[in-house]
Amino acid sequence: MTDTSYAIYLNANARHVSPEVVSKIEDLVHPDDIFFAEVPGDALRHAATIHERGYKTVFTGGGDGTIVGLINALYKYSDGDSSKVPVLGALSLGTGNALSRLVSSVGALSDLKSWLQNPSKDVWTVSLMEHEGQLHPFGSLGADAEMMADYHQMKAKLGSGRLKPLFQNVSGYFVAFFGATAPRHIAQMFSQDNLEVRITNLADTAYCIGAEGQKGRSFGAGEIIYEGSVVLTMMGTVPVLGYGLKLLPWANSDQEFMQLRLSDISLAASLVHLPAAWNGSLRHEKLYDFFVKRIKIQFSRPMPFQLSGDFEGMRDTVELAVKPGAVRLLRFI
Repeated sequence: MTDTSYAIYLNANARHVSPEVVSKIEDLVHPDDIFFAEVPGDALRHAATIHERGYKTVFTGGGDGTIVGLINALYKYSDGDSSKVPVLGALSLGTGNALSRLVSSVGALSDLKSWLQNPSKDVWTVSLMEHEGQLHPFGSLGADAEMMADYHQMKAKLGSGRLKPLFQNVSGYFVAFFGATAPRHIAQMFSQDNLEVRITNLADTAYCIGAEGQKGRSFGAGEIIYEGSVVLTMMGTVPVLGYGLKLLPWANSDQEFMQLRLSDISLAASLVHLPAAWNGSLRHEKLYDFFVKRIKIQFSRPMPFQLSGDFEGMRDTVELAVKPGAVRLLRFI
């Protein structure tokens, strides 16, 4: 180990963690301060060493799953105290990169070089969501989680050989959508198998969100926030999800709350509104937004569930809560 106060944690399987990139990183960071994760269990093992050595800053190279996995591992050694978790520098070296898009508009190596030349104290404290003891920046149930499940199934079957490049970027999700998700929804539409959801407020207060992000009607503990038909249910503490998709535009406007967004817009209509949804400007009579602290979500049937871009299986009931000020991120912008 060197006497530096920073380290870097790399997902060895991440899309952009190539031998060439690793070589460039090793020119900047001493090899003893570089940690490679190849399997999920490596996060906990490396977190123990990071905690023991007392690094003040840890860069992460990979997608959202990489940084989220490390955050949860580090929390196990911090007694739940966010101040004991190192400041994290999220480098865009994977897919999705919702957290790194919050703090950078350049590239991973440029961000790392810039910080090493002039270590910045510019830190952004970000809240996260808690589900079953694990922290996450975003999640969803419904159409997009369904598409993600279809993507992983198709990738396992077709994502090798000539088709491998197709499943290494956003194009793979479009293949999954048009090849599996959309046809299924069309069949459900004709069978009138509509999805229903009930959202219950479990905290002291929750609010409707107005057209410009302002707090509207309030809800007390135990009140039903929403009950009715739904296509997609999203929640999170960061506005931008994978690939720059700004689906939760007010998610980080108040650290005490996460944003809940319910969409009852059909998939066909959603495609028409995709540009506005992508940049966060979409407003629609079938789009419902709320500031919430703790909620219970109950569906009329089990739905695909994803957290931080990873498929979590099928759920008909989910409870989520916000953890204010959960992590400190270096801001490179």
